Amino acid sequence: MQPTDNNRSVFIASRVANEALDGWLEDHAVVVVGDRIDSVVPRGQLPSGIAETATVHELGDVSLLPGLVDAHCHMHCSATPDAQRLALTEDNQRLTMRAVNAMRQAILGGTTTLRDLGSRNEVAFPVREAVRSGAIPGPRMLVAGTPITITAGHCWFFGTQADTTEQVVSAVRNQVRQGADVIKMMATGGNFTPTANPRRPQYSAETLRAAVEEAERSGVQIVAHTLAADGVQNCVEAGIHHLIHARWQSSDPTAGLEYRPDVVKRMADQGQWVDPTIGHALLGEEAVEQRGLPGAPIHWAVTERMISREEHVEALSKMDEAGIRFTSGLDMGMVHARHDLTGANAWAFVEWLGWPNWRAIRAATADTAEALRVGDIVGKIKPGLIADLAAFDGDPGANIRDLGIASTVVQSGNVIKLNHQAFV
Repeated sequence: MQPTDNNRSVFIASRVANEALDGWLEDHAVVVVGDRIDSVVPRGQLPSGIAETATVHELGDVSLLPGLVDAHCHMHCSATPDAQRLALTEDNQRLTMRAVNAMRQAILGGTTTLRDLGSRNEVAFPVREAVRSGAIPGPRMLVAGTPITITAGHCWFFGTQADTTEQVVSAVRNQVRQGADVIKMMATGGNFTPTANPRRPQYSAETLRAAVEEAERSGVQIVAHTLAADGVQNCVEAGIHHLIHARWQSSDPTAGLEYRPDVVKRMADQGQWVDPTIGHALLGEEAVEQRGLPGAPIHWAVTERMISREEHVEALSKMDEAGIRFTSGLDMGMVHARHDLTGANAWAFVEWLGWPNWRAIRAATADTAEALRVGDIVGKIKPGLIADLAAFDGDPGANIRDLGIASTVVQSGNVIKLNHQAFV
C-alpha cells in the first residue's frame, strides 16, 4: 500500500458520486483523514497550501465511487469451467492459495467489502483474519465458512452435512463458535452439485425456521440458496434474512417456473432481501457466445424442460415490481464469475432488468452495504464513513459497462491501486 503523509489525503476527480448516489459532483475532492472521509468539496475550495499538509492524488478524468460491495463470493473457487472439479479435488493448502489470489483480484477490481457465502472453514476464517491483520490484501470480509447442506446435498464437498433439525441447529452453533459473520443454508439443491436436485427442497420450513432462530439468538444473519419454488416458499415462511438466487423452478421436471405472487408479497412485507446473481449469468452467456468458452455443466434435473434466461428475468422483474429489494452478488468463483468483475451485477440490472444506471450503482454500493448491515460505515462517499473508494475510467452513470475494473482503489484511507498501478 502506498503510504500517506500526515495521515491526511486528498483525492481529486472529474466526477465524484454525490451522497445520494444519483449524480456526479463535477471536479470535486474527497478529503480523507486517517481511515475516514473528512469532507467532499469542489476543487476550488481546497486550501491553497493543501499539498503541504496532505498527500494530493490527481486522479484525472475518472468517476470516483464508493468502493463496491459484493454480497456473494466463494473465495476458493476458480471461476473457470472446471470450478466444480477443482473445489471437489483440491486440498485445503491449494484452496487457500487460490483464495488469497482471489481476494487480491477482488480488491484490485474495486470491491472493498465482500461477503463470502460458502468456503471451507479451514480456508475462509484464516484468509479473513489474514486480510484483517494486513498480512494479505483483500476486501473487508464477512464470512460464512462452510454452508449447511444435507448429506450429498448442494456443495457437500465444502459444506457441513446436517440432515435433522437438531443437526442443523448444532451446525449453526458450530459456525458461530468458529466466528461466522453469517450463516449459509442450502434450502434446495443446486446446479453445481450432481447429487443435489435444484428443483427440490433440501430442508422443510420448520427446519429452516429453527436455523433462523438459532442464528438470531447469536445476532448473526442467515441466508439461503434456493432455486425451486417450494424452496423459496419455505425460506419465506421461515423468515430467512436473504434469499440467494430465488428462482421459481417447479418440482415437476417437465415444467418450467411456478411463480407465486402471494409468496412474493409476504417476502416484501417481511423485508427479505434477494440476491438474484444475474451478473454471473450474464458473464456466463458472454463467455460462451463471445469467447467460445465452455459453459457450466447442465444439471440432469433441468434437461427435460430447459428454462430460458428470459423466463427467469421475467420472474425477477415481477419481484422487483412487487417491492423486493435486490443485493449485488456475483456468486464469485462459480463458472466464469471472476472475482474482479462484481460490476457485472450492475450491467445485468441495467441490460436485463431495465434499471436506470444510477439505481444499479446504488445496488452495487449503498444498498448492498445496508443489506449486509454495514451501511453505517461503508457504501457512500459521505463524511464520517470509512474511506473506501473506487475510481473507474469513463462514466458508469452514462455507460454502465464503464463499471468494470477500477483504475484506483482506496481502502480505509490507504491507496491500494493508483491510476492502474497496484501497490499490493
